[in-house]
Amino acid sequence: MPTQFLTTLTKENAHADGIWSAAWSSKNQLVTGSLDNTVKVWNADNGELTGTLTGHHLGVNSVDTNVEGTLAVSTSLDSQIRIWDLEKLKAHKVIDAGSVQAWTAKFSPDSKHIATGSSSGDINQYNVETGEKVQTFEGRGKFSMCVAYSPNGEYVACGTEASSDSATVLLFDVATGKLRSTFKGHALTVRSIAFSADSTKLVTGSDDKRIMIHDAVHGDTIRTLSGHSAWVLSVAVSSDGVHVASGSSDSKVKLWDLVADQCIDTMDGHNDQVWGLAWNKQGNKFASASDDKSIKYYSTTSA
Repeated sequence: MPTQFLTTLTKENAHADGIWSAAWSSKNQLVTGSLDNTVKVWNADNGELTGTLTGHHLGVNSVDTNVEGTLAVSTSLDSQIRIWDLEKLKAHKVIDAGSVQAWTAKFSPDSKHIATGSSSGDINQYNVETGEKVQTFEGRGKFSMCVAYSPNGEYVACGTEASSDSATVLLFDVATGKLRSTFKGHALTVRSIAFSADSTKLVTGSDDKRIMIHDAVHGDTIRTLSGHSAWVLSVAVSSDGVHVASGSSDSKVKLWDLVADQCIDTMDGHNDQVWGLAWNKQGNKFASASDDKSIKYYSTTSA
């Protein structure tokens, strides 16, 4: 019988505007970024607000936390990358990336670098401590909408906006900076991308309403998951590699079993687009964040 997840907590009006991103830290804090220009830090056990981080002048596109749970990163429509100290709840570093040069950002597994997707299609890598751009992975000229590092640190990948024929997913070798694989299965823009915990699979969500599972090692597309009735805006993989959560502009969150290759649950508690999804470190809880300004927490019946 598939694992069941129940909605355990809902935080209404968590932000003053739509929430576009969420990240669950290893220290059990949920970090959210909103169009209200703020980043908020929450206690993931009880949903209480720990702190509000201000400094961005426009909406926050994306947030992420480092492996240690000590730092968060946010990107914004104001073209700034902000690194935050989650223990002191204050700014750690501000990087001016340039116009639309940092749409989304992710920490590397060793917490030393941040990768950002850009309008030029490149992935830019920055040093966390100095704020300097240290490497560029050259894209194909199409807007990089989402980025992700593999947990083993060997790969960095991005999903792009669609051109006349398709959208592409690019997989780079971090050590050499060279393009390793190109996946072209999606018909429309790829909005979200995530690796499995063992770094062998790459999961992508697209405006074509589909989720695709790719083999990161051999460069093949393994399977396609269909079920959403509108754009897939977010995908997140559990730490055990068994479950994928997906959020959509159909306002639904779907939970997929990667072993059985099927949707095992649909959560319809949100009433607007679901942009943010994040799993906890143990893989028995996850959270969703939406344009309806709310955050929802889900847990296995055994958690």
